[in-house]
Amino acid sequence: MIKYVIHSKKWRDKLNGNTYHSVRILNTQNNALIAAPYQYGYGDQFMQSAHEVMNKTGWVGDKFTPDDYLQIHIIDQDNCKKNEVIKWGGNA
Repeated sequence: MIKYVIHSKKWRDKLNGNTYHSVRILNTQNNALIAAPYQYGYGDQFMQSAHEVMNKTGWVGDKFTPDDYLQIHIIDQDNCKKNEVIKWGGNA
């Protein structure tokens, strides 16, 4: 059963070669939505950002467990526009 949907959006600053992301996390149990703001990070760094927000909200513990990963659906969206990524990380 899927408990959480983590949807990240990424933008790459081609001039400087830096990657930025923001994340929205949906709790399918209660339809609550939280967001991790626009920030620097490449690869799967968005998962750390998502975990930090989920931990502060009390949805998960200090670390993702293997069971947590079985209950998460991940959507990782690359090549987004900068303003889209900034808005995505705003108030959900």
